[in-house]
Amino acid sequence: MIRTLFALALLVFPALAEAAPLTLHSTYDVTGTNPDGSKYHGTANVKVISEATFTVHWKIGNSTYDGFGMRNGDALAATYEINDEPGLVIYRVDDGGALRGLWVVRGKNDGGTELLTPSD
Repeated sequence: MIRTLFALALLVFPALAEAAPLTLHSTYDVTGTNPDGSKYHGTANVKVISEATFTVHWKIGNSTYDGFGMRNGDALAATYEINDEPGLVIYRVDDGGALRGLWVVRGKNDGGTELLTPSD
């Protein structure tokens, strides 16, 4: 599955090697919607680890999630785990630096939405 995602990323993001260095805020306020329509809120801490990759730590209620991501232009993708199942979120960076995303967990038919708003 990882090879398939990587191959897909290469097709979707062919200019990764030409991307400008990754610049992200370190702290975001998180608002999101679960597949059942319920809302959630929290925070996300982001650490850039290379010109194209980053780590992210979400705190949603009493739960925490850790992920690893990459970016190309104004698109970001990150992996994470929920209840031992891998998930994927894809964000688009808007002009104000907010990240607007869609997420899904492996094996599920429905996903959710997420907005990360810079708070630093």
